[in-house]
Amino acid sequence: MLGIVRKLLACINRPYREYLTGFHKRKVERKKAAIEEIKQRLKEEQRKLREERHEEYLKMLAEREEALEEADELDRLVTAKTESVQYDHPNHTVTVTTISDLDLSGARLLGLTPPEGGSGDGSEEEASSMEKPTKALPRKSRDPLLSQRISSLTASLHAHSRKKVKRKHPRWTQDSKKPPRATRTSKAQRRRLTGKARHSGE
Repeated sequence: MLGIVRKLLACINRPYREYLTGFHKRKVERKKAAIEEIKQRLKEEQRKLREERHEEYLKMLAEREEALEEADELDRLVTAKTESVQYDHPNHTVTVTTISDLDLSGARLLGLTPPEGGSGDGSEEEASSMEKPTKALPRKSRDPLLSQRISSLTASLHAHSRKKVKRKHPRWTQDSKKPPRATRTSKAQRRRLTGKARHSGE
């Protein structure tokens, strides 16, 4: 009969015992879920950063292709090359080419005013081409906030996954009143430090 009562009490107390012992288990589960969420957010931020860099690369590639096309147009503007002189030096060779006919004012490449000839539809097209500014190529990431977000997420991930080390004795800080003691002190030394007078004379 006593064995049946013990089994019955064990069955009744099992949910309560699981509730009491489950605090740590639930805390560990919450911590794991938080770490997984941080990892997911970190992957998402890295994916966004990769896509943004890819878009910047494509944009930079298009700008370079435009620059190459403009260089080809400049080569087409050259109509006659007249003189080419080559100088030989001990370490290198220098070639000087004199270009005689080069029309840069027609395409407004140097910002010169067009010839005073005819004004009409051509001047409007030249004005619209003049308004188009040239852009410098991007050298840095356009959104440094993403990399800051990634670094903060990584730091929080390491903070959650790092184990805390328990210290046995608290260390003295520099701004505390009492300095740390390396050796044991006598009773008289402790009295002097605390400002208490000796009991004998006063």
